[in-house]
Amino acid sequence: MSLTERHILFVPSWYPSSDAPLLGTFFREQAEMFAEVGHKVGVIHARFHDLPSSTWLKGPSEPITISRENNITVVRASKRLVQPGPFHRIPLIYQSSVRSRERLALKMYDAYKEVNGPPDIIHAKCAMWGAILAKAISERENIPYVVTVGASVFARGIVGPRERKTAVIALTSAHRLLSVSSTLATDLERILKIPASEFTTVPNMIDPNKFPFTPLPKNETFTFGYMANLVADKGHSTLLQAFKEVPSAKLLIAGDGPLRRQLEQLTFTLGINHRVEFRGPIARDKASGFFQEIDAFVHPSRYETFGIVLVEALSTGRPVIATRCGGPNDIVRSEDGVLVDVDDAGGLAEAMRNMIGMDWDIQAMSDGVETRYTKATVREQLLEIYDSII
Repeated sequence: MSLTERHILFVPSWYPSSDAPLLGTFFREQAEMFAEVGHKVGVIHARFHDLPSSTWLKGPSEPITISRENNITVVRASKRLVQPGPFHRIPLIYQSSVRSRERLALKMYDAYKEVNGPPDIIHAKCAMWGAILAKAISERENIPYVVTVGASVFARGIVGPRERKTAVIALTSAHRLLSVSSTLATDLERILKIPASEFTTVPNMIDPNKFPFTPLPKNETFTFGYMANLVADKGHSTLLQAFKEVPSAKLLIAGDGPLRRQLEQLTFTLGINHRVEFRGPIARDKASGFFQEIDAFVHPSRYETFGIVLVEALSTGRPVIATRCGGPNDIVRSEDGVLVDVDDAGGLAEAMRNMIGMDWDIQAMSDGVETRYTKATVREQLLEIYDSII
C-alpha cells in the first residue's frame, strides 16, 4: 500500500459545472477519492465550443477561474473556437484548432501551478481532449502523464481521421495507458492500431456506501428497471420489444432524452403502456432508491465502454441482464446475472422470463463489488501505477 502523499493533477475531458452538474461526475468522484485520504489533488477542465454547434452561440465562454471544491483545486475555463468544424479537413485550420486548445490548457496550468506548485503526475481522462491537453502540459513541464481511455467516440465512429491521428499521438506518448475495460482496449487496437497489451485495465469505481446492499423488495409484480439516457445507443426500443413477451412483469425506465416521446408511443403500440413506467431523470444522489425498488436490472445497451449502472445495481444486490456490448462483458459474472447479444429482442425476452423464476445469492453480488470496484481497490491500483512512473 502506498503511504507517500502524491500531488496528482487530473485533466478530464468532462467535469461538472454549474450549468452541467451531471457531466463528468465519475471523474470528480475519482479525484475526490484521492483527496479524501490526504493526497494533493487538482483538476484542469477546459470546455470548448466548436463552430458550428448548438453551444457555440449559447454556451458560456468564461475566463480562467480557480476554486476549492471538496479539498480539490479546480481550474476551469471555456472557449469558443473560431476555426469552423467543416474546415477541419484543411490541415492548417485543424492544427490551428488544436493549438488553440493547447494554449488555453497551458495558461490554465500556469494559473494552477502558481497556487499549488507542480504536480508529481498528470492523469488525463479520455483522449478527446484530455489526453491531448495533458501531453502539451507534460512536454513543456517535463511531468509524466497517464491516460485512462473510457469514451465510446472511436468505436461509434463519430471522430474523424484528423482527430484519431491526434489522439494516437497523445496516447502513444503517454507514460502509461489505462482502459476501463478489456473490450475497449481490444476495440482501440482495431481502430487506432495501438496494441491492446499496451493498456492496463483499471475499472471505474463506486462508493458502496452510496449504493448499499438492501433486501429484495416485496413487489406484488416482479419489477425490472433500466436507467440510461433515452437515446438510440441505449437500446430502449429492443427492451420494449422484448418486454412485450414478458407477461406479468413491470418495467421502470429512468432517464430522459430526445427519444422519450417516441418510446412512450411505442409502449402504446405494443400494448404494454400499463406495465411500463417512465420515471424521468433521477439525480445521482437519489439513484440508490431506484435500485432498491426493483427486483432485477436490465441493460440492453448497444455499446458501453464500462457500464457503471451495472455495478451500482449489483452493489445494491440486484441481479442484472446485460448485452455483450463491451464493458458489461468484464462486469457480469455467472453469479451476477446473464449476458445476451446486442439487439436480440428474443434472447433478451427469454432472459427476462427466466430471471423471474431464478434464485440468486444477492449478498454475493454485493460482496463481489466490494472486492472489485470500491474506491480503496481502484485507488491502490492507480497509486501503484503512479509510483512506478514517478
